[in-house]
Amino acid sequence: MALLSQAEFARQQGFTRGYVTKLIKKGIIKLVDKKVDSAAAIKAIEKNTDPSKHRPSKARQEVSQLAEILPAGSQAGAVDFVTARTMREAFRAKLAKLDFEERSGQLTDASKVKNDAFKAGRIIRDELLAIPDRLADVLAAEDDAGEVRKIIFEELELVLNRLCK
Repeated sequence: MALLSQAEFARQQGFTRGYVTKLIKKGIIKLVDKKVDSAAAIKAIEKNTDPSKHRPSKARQEVSQLAEILPAGSQAGAVDFVTARTMREAFRAKLAKLDFEERSGQLTDASKVKNDAFKAGRIIRDELLAIPDRLADVLAAEDDAGEVRKIIFEELELVLNRLCK
């Protein structure tokens, strides 16, 4: 017999404290020294609640979602047919949305984007690294610093314009 405070029992079961208070006022849950006997309270709640009107709390919904992941024989919580079908339909809707966005061009495969970015970066790198080899002889013959600057600038502009195309 585990005696818990009303707040602890509510937290443990995934109820609100107000719901537990309501059950106590209705006489469904009996208090022992102002504490809740959790085992007796759970039995009383199961005995007195109408399953068709039961709306699971957030904690119980998480348990039912876990049941989908766990093996069939596990005891995490049973998922009824309607809940399972609702979850399946929501999943199908999300997949259909992703498929539509991909086909309409709003989504792209991340690996393709990474590949294309790598190829573009490699081309830019190769073009820029080739500049010193092309200009070395021309620049060695120049004495005027202004002319050297102009030649380097023109070559960089030529390479960048070629890369844009």
